[in-house]
Amino acid sequence: MEIPTRPSKLHRFSAQQKWDLLLEYDKCLDWGSKSEFCRRVQVNSGTFRDWLVAREEGRLLPPAAQAVSGERSRWMTARERDELKRLRTENERLKKKLEKSEAAVEILGKAAALLDAMARSAAATDPHLEEPEPGRPEWLNKPGDGTSSSE
Repeated sequence: MEIPTRPSKLHRFSAQQKWDLLLEYDKCLDWGSKSEFCRRVQVNSGTFRDWLVAREEGRLLPPAAQAVSGERSRWMTARERDELKRLRTENERLKKKLEKSEAAVEILGKAAALLDAMARSAAATDPHLEEPEPGRPEWLNKPGDGTSSSE
């Protein structure tokens, strides 16, 4: 296999070339052989570490797997990173909102149970309570609207 070299500092390796270089890099077992390999192909050792991390995280796939998946690249674009950041922020905001809503529902449930218990207690202690007439309570009527019983 021919090891590609970088013709200029601005040259970028294809996914196939990166994969091939990583396979050769993995074969370097002797002390100093990885550094020598990096010098020979004119690639910084930090770049190899980045490629290794990308391979371990699944962002750099073997060329056969890329052809099967049909994906051009597994790297995120700046727009995708911005969208991811925005979505994570929105997710956190919605989680906080959900926590508040769940707390409010819990409080309302307890209040309803307390009112129900108070109503049963009042009915049990004073069985002669009159049932209120259905309709609008008198205190809600406006003076002078003709619905008040005091007129």
